[in-house]
Amino acid sequence: MLSVAKLGGNLNYYLELATLEYYQRGGEPVGRWFGTGAERLKLVGEIDPDVIQRIAAGFSADGSKKLVQNAGKENRQIGWDLTFSAPKSVSVLWSVANETDRAEIQAAQDEAVRVTIGYLEEKCGASRVGKRGREQTEAGLVVGLFEHGSSRANALPR
Repeated sequence: MLSVAKLGGNLNYYLELATLEYYQRGGEPVGRWFGTGAERLKLVGEIDPDVIQRIAAGFSADGSKKLVQNAGKENRQIGWDLTFSAPKSVSVLWSVANETDRAEIQAAQDEAVRVTIGYLEEKCGASRVGKRGREQTEAGLVVGLFEHGSSRANALPR
């Protein structure tokens, strides 16, 4: 299942949740960069909280350059929260599976997320440019992938 919501102007909730899960789950990455927009900006690997805050505000990773016209504005729409949830039956199966099967289930979920984001990038990864934004150019998506499995850490299905 996929649920979509606007991201507010502050990423602290997401970063704090990811950090909490990092410590609860024994050092798994807080989040990872994904998408051709991220690649173009040389955002690879693990997400640095300061960098994602600057990117969300519309600035380059080091904060030295505006990437969009409304960079730094309070009313800026910083992005979208796409939450991918496996069906309950998959979560139940995961909770009773051995480590090998759990890894396969997780790999299938990860692949489904990447394929879906790839599709969205292909269909929606454009930016308006030029006078009055009449022209479109391929921009790619800058995606922060955060896995939230706190229920799983206790082997409880969602």
